[in-house]
Amino acid sequence: QVYSNTGGQACTSGYTGQVADMAAYGKAQHGKTETRKELALLAIAHRGAYVHQSSQASASHLVAGVLKGLHKRRPAVFNIYTPCPVEHGLADDSSQQAARLALESRAFPFLTYDPDAGPNFADCLSLDGNPSPDETWPTYTVKYLDDAGAEQAVDVPLTIADWAATEARFKQHFTEVPSDAWNDAMMPFHEFVALPADERDGRAPYILAVGKDRTLRRLGVSAEMVQLAQERLHFWSQLKQLAGLEISPAVHDAVAVALEAEFDQRLSAVRAEYEAKISELKASYPSQIARRLAEGLLRHGGGSAIADLLSSLPEVAHTGNGNGAAVAGAPAPAPVAAPVPTAVPSAVAAPAAAPAPAPGAVAVAPSAPAVADDDALVLEAYIDSARCTTCNECTNLNKKVFAYNADKQAYVKDAHAGTYQQLVTAAERCPVSIIHPGTPLNPKEKDLEKWVKRGAKFN
Repeated sequence: QVYSNTGGQACTSGYTGQVADMAAYGKAQHGKTETRKELALLAIAHRGAYVHQSSQASASHLVAGVLKGLHKRRPAVFNIYTPCPVEHGLADDSSQQAARLALESRAFPFLTYDPDAGPNFADCLSLDGNPSPDETWPTYTVKYLDDAGAEQAVDVPLTIADWAATEARFKQHFTEVPSDAWNDAMMPFHEFVALPADERDGRAPYILAVGKDRTLRRLGVSAEMVQLAQERLHFWSQLKQLAGLEISPAVHDAVAVALEAEFDQRLSAVRAEYEAKISELKASYPSQIARRLAEGLLRHGGGSAIADLLSSLPEVAHTGNGNGAAVAGAPAPAPVAAPVPTAVPSAVAAPAAAPAPAPGAVAVAPSAPAVADDDALVLEAYIDSARCTTCNECTNLNKKVFAYNADKQAYVKDAHAGTYQQLVTAAERCPVSIIHPGTPLNPKEKDLEKWVKRGAKFN
């Protein structure tokens, strides 16, 4: 069964602020006022259905999820976002770009719910395919011409307002602000949304835009777009919590309390052990010091009085030499001999010579400890950039891991910025098979054995 909704009606799947039939923009209301109903969450609530939410923003994500759902022996729900040029106010050839903006701005995030993936909810729900999942908004680079005509570039977050500004159904919510009217009260939209409500008074949110002459413009944003941003971020946070990618404040506080209690308990145990050792040292060190002083005096002098004093002291306990090895106390001195004549013998016997080495013997220096070799060879992830076709498959997956060089050819920017799963997925999606995922950097990554097996053929 297929149901198609273009978004032109005042449907519950539309977005706050959009202008549609029965949701006009005027004095009484500024477009749609209801909160968007999430079909995917409704389907997930049935628990036994396979749910795939995707769009033409990523053909590989869309097709792979649909094929997997069709092979399931259970109900499958596909929620596919397809921009309508007529109803959304788009150019006829910009549907794919509009879908991409909807994905990156959190307007329509990707998700897949597979009841067969595991016993826990987080095992079943996957948010793979969403750009920069660890950030509030993904970032992109805006290129423009400054007042001198030189090209400049600035990195800015891609917010829900940036997406809405590209569609005519939201145009009433944006007003261009002339450059001579710019003032300190204006604040970037993403910073304004992050402020508490009671700190927004006197501030005006705006987004950046590039005009036809490639100069930088500022667009004032309505309160409805702020409301839409808050609602979308709330939904995005809920998805991440369900998928195990974000810890809710309540859980965070509970874990913090438990960790603090455990830390205090261990600290008390260490403190008690330390104080016990100090007490032991205070009790034993005076007698050790006295005995060693007596030993020193005995070695440099004579007399039975010192010997008697030494014999009355307790034995010195074995102590460490500072390197972890035990060192025995000094041996008890021999009895003091009777005084002997002070005459010096005419000849002094030479010390016994060390025995000569056997003929042919060679002295061998002690060998250095052997260093164990690594169990496996570590391979770095890399791309054969010269063969890149600029298909955007890898960069759309994670722009922190993959990036384009000056020749618009992909390379691995930072393999630590993503997961091994993303490296292998990018290798599988690459149409010319030039991505080599290497070996995993995080040995504790989920399902690592499976991804190592899938990535082996690309190394």
